[in-house]
Amino acid sequence: MVNLSKNERIDYMYSDNLKIVQDKDAFSFSLDTLLLAAEAKESIKDSSKVADLCAGNCAATIYMAYFNRAKYDAIEIQDEAASQARRSVELNQMENRIQVHQKNVKDAPKFLRKDSYDVVVVNPPYFKVAKNHKVNPDPKKAIARHELLINLEEIIMVASDLLKMKGKMYMVHRPERLNEIAYFCIKHDLSIKFVQPYVSHRGDDANLVIIEAVKHTATDGLVLRDAIEVHDENGDFLPVIQKVIRETDEERQKHDEGKSYYFYVLLCNDGSFYGGFTNDLQKRLTAHNTGKGAKYTKTRRPVKMIYHEKFQDKQLALKREYWFKHHTRQWKENFLRERSVDF
Repeated sequence: MVNLSKNERIDYMYSDNLKIVQDKDAFSFSLDTLLLAAEAKESIKDSSKVADLCAGNCAATIYMAYFNRAKYDAIEIQDEAASQARRSVELNQMENRIQVHQKNVKDAPKFLRKDSYDVVVVNPPYFKVAKNHKVNPDPKKAIARHELLINLEEIIMVASDLLKMKGKMYMVHRPERLNEIAYFCIKHDLSIKFVQPYVSHRGDDANLVIIEAVKHTATDGLVLRDAIEVHDENGDFLPVIQKVIRETDEERQKHDEGKSYYFYVLLCNDGSFYGGFTNDLQKRLTAHNTGKGAKYTKTRRPVKMIYHEKFQDKQLALKREYWFKHHTRQWKENFLRERSVDF
């Protein structure tokens, strides 16, 4: 169980499938974060490598990771937000797929591999800092909303540096800055392929856009999509938006019908730990204790199952097993203690 400060709470995303640590006064994810993540996830494959710039508490990354098996690097400079991101990743059992870096996005090409990412997702500060303009007195909010530590060109340049050839950048922003976005994209070898506007009500001016830009490709062929309406006349989310924020009955049924797989931890007779995966916990435990489970446990019987996690996908359970096995004894002890496991 993760620790929370007095000003934090655990909220849920995508119905109750995902957990997120949030500050009651700052860093709460918003609809634009989910719209960005929902758009980007359509281009992410299980084999993809993804970077999330200005990741905040990692809401976008966790949302995207729910739908695939890709590897993610999330970069966030503010210590509180980065801490919330790490704990949120842990809550969703995604530590083996998501790495949170508390660093300046400007330096990302120095600590991440350049020209190697399939997708880069960007939810940058929206507002410039004009001369004599007063920003939010709360520095956390000011940094998140205004270009105090990084500006639009710098973040587009970093995205381009990280992307491989034909890699895609997805960015959410305000329509009034589209001219700048297009200019800086072309300057840094990115070509915008579509712009998706969002309107609160049909007939309103767009108040949000998501763009897809592809690295090192022709600059023609941009598609301006029809605006997506967000609210009905009562102010409630329309079905197309509800599908982004809530799991549909069809999706839930698909998950419920899927076979369950488990990552588990055994305490062996010599005090060592063994991590494995199975689709039947009791049957696997019996196999280990009869000498048919694994070469390692055969000479360390009897064994006791002290921890397990459930997954809907075999590959996720396998990746969790591999991740656990490639850590030190001290790390494994800390992992189990954090989950209140008595060994």
